[in-house]
Amino acid sequence: MKKRTKIILTTFAIVYGVASLALQAFRNHMDNEVIHYLVATRDYKNEDLYKVYTQIGKAPVVSTTVIFADEPNVRYFYRKEKDRIYQYNMSPVKVTDPNYTYKHIEEPLP
Repeated sequence: MKKRTKIILTTFAIVYGVASLALQAFRNHMDNEVIHYLVATRDYKNEDLYKVYTQIGKAPVVSTTVIFADEPNVRYFYRKEKDRIYQYNMSPVKVTDPNYTYKHIEEPLP
């Protein structure tokens, strides 16, 4: 293999590794911010949260999903905008009852 090809492949591997680490650090940071919001502002305990994970997608660009321990079949979606975290949607994992009452729904902010 030519020296130039090795340099290009090595550079690509380093850039990919750094980008992956930065992305994971960002996801962890968002997870922690949403957890802090729920614990400090909404008076939940860490034990109330079954799973929290951040995804990067199309719209909204960054979304953090929260599954509560007492409601494991429902996902609540949070996002951060202008230093404000808010719940923007919720969804059952499987739609079984169209009249389902969500336990952790938040009132929309003005």
